[in-house]
Amino acid sequence: MYNHQSKPNYGIDAPGTIRYFFLIGVMLTIAGWFVPSFSILGIKISFIGSMFCVMALVPIALGTSMLVYSIRGKFNIRDRMLDLIDWKGDENVLDIGTGRGLLMIGAAKRLKTGKAIGIDIWNAVDLSGNFIENTFKNVELEGVKDKVEIKHQDVRQMSFTDNSFDVIFSLLCLHNIEDKEERALAYCEIARVLKSGGTALIADYTNITEYAKALAQVGLKVEKPKSYLLQAYGLMWMVIATKDVS
Repeated sequence: MYNHQSKPNYGIDAPGTIRYFFLIGVMLTIAGWFVPSFSILGIKISFIGSMFCVMALVPIALGTSMLVYSIRGKFNIRDRMLDLIDWKGDENVLDIGTGRGLLMIGAAKRLKTGKAIGIDIWNAVDLSGNFIENTFKNVELEGVKDKVEIKHQDVRQMSFTDNSFDVIFSLLCLHNIEDKEERALAYCEIARVLKSGGTALIADYTNITEYAKALAQVGLKVEKPKSYLLQAYGLMWMVIATKDVS
């Protein structure tokens, strides 16, 4: 059963990591307040507590950046990725790591006769409320049910036929594949299912140079990655790859 949700909810990214950063920051701050001053060879040492308080700023800043990204930054990046496509309305779109449907639904709103397909394995660690039921709920609330399809699939082994998609999106997904050789399978699959003349946009906070090189190695034409730090309110780069018309 769906909960009584009236507005789309796209969750908080990496909620456990955010909590961890804030917890470390609070603990360092408390330690800073309670570390007593002491003397060595008659010299009073009192800067240790202040040092802990300054150190606390780092995890607090990281946690804040991640939280602001989840609340606003990822919507800026979604809009930027969507705006980079010259939409005709009949595109077949794939959103890799769709989560609660952010890019899939955004793409569906640009379509007329096309379809947006979102795939994921829905790991709760990656996003709060990251369950396929919540993805379906957002689809209903956004009014794009007739333009989307949601599938439980791993990007390393997709069921789609060759040359299936005009546009492929992936936002903060591929880094979750920890093994480099396993990520290589994902690059091959992206190139395989992308249509001739199609475009793949991959945005992430890490591994972006690897993505660019690997996508070029599997036959795609890759533009130099660009930073979108200001739009994301944190680390974010994007690589754009196209498949030549055969």
